[in-house]
Amino acid sequence: MGSFTIGAMLEGGEVIIILIVALVVLGPSRLPDLARKAGEYATELRKAAREVREGLEAEVSDLKAAGDELREVNREIRKPFQEARESIDEVGVSRLDWKGPKPLSGPTPADAMADLEKIEAQQKLDEIEARQKLEEQADDDDKGDEGTT
Repeated sequence: MGSFTIGAMLEGGEVIIILIVALVVLGPSRLPDLARKAGEYATELRKAAREVREGLEAEVSDLKAAGDELREVNREIRKPFQEARESIDEVGVSRLDWKGPKPLSGPTPADAMADLEKIEAQQKLDEIEARQKLEEQADDDDKGDEGTT
């Protein structure tokens, strides 16, 4: 990062013109005091910027250290699994070969569709029965209302 200076932004002639205008406007008695104060402010500003930068660098280094620790823990966790995988590969056994008992039977896609159709049909019947009960209750309520009026 480069430092912030007025000379970097202005040419030599421009700086001289600004100084002459300041001398005329402020006068020879106030100009040295204002220049001293401006220097003090610039020093304080540089000091504050340096402190902020150092603080940020410390925080970033802490985050990098935490990331390194997490990567190391990740490596330690994965290590036994990698060793087991390598051992399996050395033996020549494919990880996809099933050595257990073969299933004798099981539902086929057609069985699954038939089950689904039965479930949907039962749901429709349940809905129809529920509607009929609601209609019967509404009819009973209407008959009860007619007898009281």
